[in-house]
Amino acid sequence: MNPFLRVLLGSGRLPDRIRAELAASDVVLIEEGLTGSVTYRRYRAPGEYSSWRKEAVAGSVAVGANRLVVWAGRFKHIDVPLDHPVRATIEIRADRPDRVCFAYDAGTTNPSRSGRVEVRLRTPQAARTAQLLTR
Repeated sequence: MNPFLRVLLGSGRLPDRIRAELAASDVVLIEEGLTGSVTYRRYRAPGEYSSWRKEAVAGSVAVGANRLVVWAGRFKHIDVPLDHPVRATIEIRADRPDRVCFAYDAGTTNPSRSGRVEVRLRTPQAARTAQLLTR
């Protein structure tokens, strides 16, 4: 990643603790240092409201044998077991050959939040990532 972008957006790497937890299980895919964006639609959180907002981010995607982690904008957006009912509410698709999109309802796991959040990350493995998670 460009050093200037790294200063602005962060490294896009998973924290060491999460990387160690994933390494202890069977890791299917880890992509770090990805650039992309997070789009908030009709988003509400304590002290925050946005009808539409888009932010540039750096992020990571990790798919373990039984876990999905999406890290973007210096915090964890998704960390869910693959067989958990919440996983079924997350839309995953390859928007383009080089971009994967994770869309979810912010209120699913935190009742103080509402709205739709879309995390888009550029990766050459976008189609593979979407295919791993939609079978």
